This record gives sequence, C-alpha cells and structure tokens, in this order.
Amino acid sequence: MTPTAPRDVAVVGFAHARHTESTFGTTNGVEMLAPVFAECYRQTGLDRTDIEFWCSGSSDYLAGRAFSFISAVDTIGAVPPISESHVEMDAAWAFFEAYLKIASGQADTALVYGFGKASASTDLDSALALQLDPYTVAPLWPGRHHLAALQARAGIDAGRWSEAEMASVAARATGRDEKDLMAEPYIADPLRPHDCPPVTDGAGAIILASGDRARELVDTPAYITGIEHIADSAEFGARDLTDSPSARAAAV
Repeated sequence: MTPTAPRDVAVVGFAHARHTESTFGTTNGVEMLAPVFAECYRQTGLDRTDIEFWCSGSSDYLAGRAFSFISAVDTIGAVPPISESHVEMDAAWAFFEAYLKIASGQADTALVYGFGKASASTDLDSALALQLDPYTVAPLWPGRHHLAALQARAGIDAGRWSEAEMASVAARATGRDEKDLMAEPYIADPLRPHDCPPVTDGAGAIILASGDRARELVDTPAYITGIEHIADSAEFGARDLTDSPSARAAAV
C-alpha cells in the first residue's frame, strides 16, 4: 500500500511497442501508440472513454518541433472532451503527475504514455547536446558516444571494470564471440560498437487506477509503495562519473 498518500494507487496495465532502429510513420507517435493503447485496454477491459486522466512524456528535441505532444493526442481522441496533461521529459515524470492526480482524488483511472522517434533526427548528437548545461557544455556540442566514453574511461582508470569485461557483457547479450567484439574499431575510445546502444524508436503506456478501482479491473494490482525523485549533478567536474548516487538512493 502507499501509507504516505491519501489513496492507494496501482498499476493495472502495461504495454510497449517493439523497439526497432527505425519505424514507419511520423514523429508524432500515433502509429506506435495506437496498438500500445489497444493492448492496455485489452488487459484491463477499459475503453478509451473510461480513462479519466491522460499524461504524456515526449521530447520536442527528438521530434524536431515544438509542442510535439499535440499531434499524439490524435491517438487519445478529443471527443468526448478529455483531461490531459504532458511533460517535456520522459514518461517517468508523466507517471508521477498521474500518480498524484489519482492519489489526491482527482481521478480514478489514468493512462500514462511516452514515445520517441530518434531515427527521425538528421543530427542526433546535436539534438541530444541541447539537453546539456546551456552555458558550459552544450556550446561544445559533445557527441552522445563521447560523453559515454568519458564515463567508461573513468571507470576503467579507477579499476572498476575493463574493456574485456564490457565486451563480455555484450557477448552474453548477443551471442557473439568476445574476441571478435574486441577486434572491432573504436567509436569513441574506449567504446566499440557493441558498447553503444542503437538509435531506437519506441513507445510505452501504463494504466494506473485508485485502490478500489484497481481491484475491480485486475486480480493482482501492482501497488505503488514509493517514488523517489533525485538527480545527479549535471556538471561533469562536480561528480564521480563512476558512481550514480541517484540510482542508489532510488533503490533504497
């Protein structure tokens, strides 16, 4: 249960699109979101008109236009009128807003969704650099792989892991030979292709419900017992790149 909230809130449905390196369709996410919503409805027995609150998480940077969420609302439908909100960040932030909406008694059901179509970007490194500190880091236009390489190098120099250990992780995940992976050229020293994630399009959605409503919808609601919001410093010189205090705090 959720002792710190006025009401219990539970997850009653979840679905995600098949994450691929490129998906057909526009950057508004409608093509990805429609089947994801349909699966959430199927799991809960709810219909689009049964959702009392909607909240989306999207990135105008990745979509390449302002207010990119507006077109995604086509997936929701504007008739009858809906209660909708949105955040310029990931769906975890939208999840928190929807959680508060139900916990405070303003809704009994909510659907949270997030989507992104990174493959649509013609210069993904520049787009992602815009999310960095606008005064000291973004003007340098660092590439996403180069930023990750700074962290990888810090860990190697500190003896926390090695290039071979990084390759062994990829070998287990892909079934490829570790020696073949180590023979590939660097993308950004010490990162090779197997160390870097592919550009991926995807979408996901979660249906939340108040305690009483959740028990009506599914046999085993997943109650939310706590939420932690914490962020590590965005200043590269002000933190240890081999450690993530936010991840450790959130796991407690």
